[in-house]
This record gives sequence, C-alpha cells and structure tokens, in this order.
Amino acid sequence: MKIKKTLAVILASAVIICSFASAIFSAKAKTQEIILNTEIINTTDGLTDKNWYFFTPQQSGMYTFLSYNRYLYAEAYLFEVDGKNYNQLAYSNESPNYQYYSQPNKYQFCLSYNLEAGKTYYYAAGWDSERTSGEMKVKLIYEGDTIDYLEVECDAQLTWYTDGKWEKDEQGETYFYYNYSKIIQNMTLKVHYKNGNVSTASAGAATVDGCTINYTQNQSQTHWYPEEDEKYTANLITVSVLNKSVQYNVKINQSALFTYHGAVCDYISKEPVAGASISINGSERAISDENGEFSFASAPGVYRARVASQTIIPRECTISVDVNSEKNDKTKTPIEVVNCDYVKDGIINAKDYSYIIKNFDSEKAETEGEKIALLINFTAEKYNAE
Repeated sequence: MKIKKTLAVILASAVIICSFASAIFSAKAKTQEIILNTEIINTTDGLTDKNWYFFTPQQSGMYTFLSYNRYLYAEAYLFEVDGKNYNQLAYSNESPNYQYYSQPNKYQFCLSYNLEAGKTYYYAAGWDSERTSGEMKVKLIYEGDTIDYLEVECDAQLTWYTDGKWEKDEQGETYFYYNYSKIIQNMTLKVHYKNGNVSTASAGAATVDGCTINYTQNQSQTHWYPEEDEKYTANLITVSVLNKSVQYNVKINQSALFTYHGAVCDYISKEPVAGASISINGSERAISDENGEFSFASAPGVYRARVASQTIIPRECTISVDVNSEKNDKTKTPIEVVNCDYVKDGIINAKDYSYIIKNFDSEKAETEGEKIALLINFTAEKYNAE
C-alpha cells in the first residue's frame, strides 16, 4: 500500500487541494454509501474530479477499496472525520497485488486499512491524470484476518538492577521491576499480510495501518533475570495486533555488582536512625536497621540518593559505589539527617524542640543555637550541600 503525503504540504498540487477542499465541504451531500462486495460504477472526469463514498463498518478489521477499470492510473483516498475536519488516513494509486484481486492491471488502486466498527469513513476515487476520464468502477471488500504473522526486532538491552525499581509482588516477595520502555522505543515491528504486503512500525508506535499495537508483560508473576541467573525463565514482552501476537525475550546485561554499606544518623545527636529509606533514581534500594545501617548491591558508579522517612526531613546526597570493595564501607561516616521526632512518640511538635533545647550543652550554646535555627528555618541548599 502506497501512502501519499498530506495534500496540504504538496505545493505542486495546489489545484488538487482547492478541488478537494470544495469536494470535502460538500461531501456529505454528494457521497454514496458503499455496500460490501458490490461494484459501484460512476463517471469521473480528469484529475480534479473525484467520486465520494462513505462506509460504516459493522465489525472491525481490514477492508480493501479496489478499482476495476479499463483506463490506467486510478487513485483513491481514505478519510476520517473529526468535527468539521477531514483527516487523510491513506492513499493508493497502484496495486502490486492486482492479480490476487483479479484487477485488469497494476495501475489500479488497492487501498487497504484497518477500520473500526461503528465509525464512518469516507473514500474519494478518481484518476491520477488530466487526460483520463470516463467510467470509474470500484468495490470495497472485507478481508477480516489478513495478517499472516508478526515479527519484532530490537537491539536494546536493559542493565541488571539499574533500568527499573524494586517492587513487591502479591506474595510479598521483593523483586526488581524493569522499565521496559527502553525496549519498546527501540523495537521494530513488521506486520506480514497474507497478500504479501509488509508494514513496519518502530519507536514504540501505537498503531500500524490504523490498528492498535498492544505491548504487554507480566513481571509481577514471572520476574525477569539475566539468562546467566539460576532463577531465569524468560523475560517476555507480548506484542499483538488484532488477533495475531509475537513474543520478544528481553536481554538483561549482567554487569558486575558490588555491595555498598552505609549508615544513617541524627544530625544533632549523632544517634543511629532506623527505618530510613534510601532511594536511587526513584527506586527504594534499602532501609536502615536498628543500628542505622543499610546495604545494597549495585553496579559501580556515582548515584544521587534520597534519604527519607515519616519523621526525618528528606535529604539528597551522593553515593559512590567503587570497584574496590573496601571503599564501599561507609558505616563510619554516616549520612546525617534531621530526625524531628526526638521524643519518639510518632508526632513532630513542640516537645521535640523542647527536647533539643533541654539537651544542649551550655558551653556550645552558640553552635547548638545554629542547629536549632536550621531546624526551624530550614534550607534544602544548606542541608544537601556536599
């Protein structure tokens, strides 16, 4: 199927545009309803004269608009209506499968498109030459299941424990949920039709030939792992168009992981803070224990982390995971956070500020006073400074 560029952007077709605009505005008054599998004969004269037809399918699927003429160079357009606007969906002026459809020659149109049930579409048919005029014979057929098979290709890979976030499944098991949008955006889908035509969709396309492309997966039940992992079964994305589907197995790159050990303590008292959530790239990687310590496995790199809980003021900081494991033990230099619930009653109020004042060392009043000022008039810029 050959798709023609939108008429409005083809400067050389200005005369055609004007004629089409005039025809479109009066289309509803002049169009003829199409009856499936029935030949319709009208007369049309030259390049700018078009016969208009409308059709409302009762069932969704592939429909093909065909011409059967003794003259050459027939062409057809397909439109949908959005309010007062006619949007061009497809164009054809050549039939590569004319023998399949028993057409007299390849210079007939063969416009195939997936139509949605209950929606009205408009066809315009005529000649692709000023020198041609006369009888125009057309027919619309329903092809139903016209797709032979689907084919997908993708060169992209996901990185182990990087492209995604930690989640919990229905059984309460923690697993890494991979964000597969990177795969979809780099995927090419080829739709092979029974008549030999092939349509291609890429970069996460939502439709192909007017039909919705569905991408589905079920990581919550079948968790994804690198092929080298003993837990690996399959990392499947199912791509479907109409009643045909194909599965693609996602490749996960298993890079070397290193364990990072850290700790969280109170900004003022230096006491360990339990229950603090440590997140990287929006994904929770660990929670501090009763000693304020936490650990997680990661590929080497420098990451921006966020430490937060219901009682502390969230803080952002940098965490560096090194290939030298000895450098990944940071428990002696904990991340300091303002834990506002000092009386540990689950409520942050005046009692917590009274606790701070009561426990000040008078000899360090000036220093402690600055710390109180930080609590009362807090600035993220100073708190998150490296």
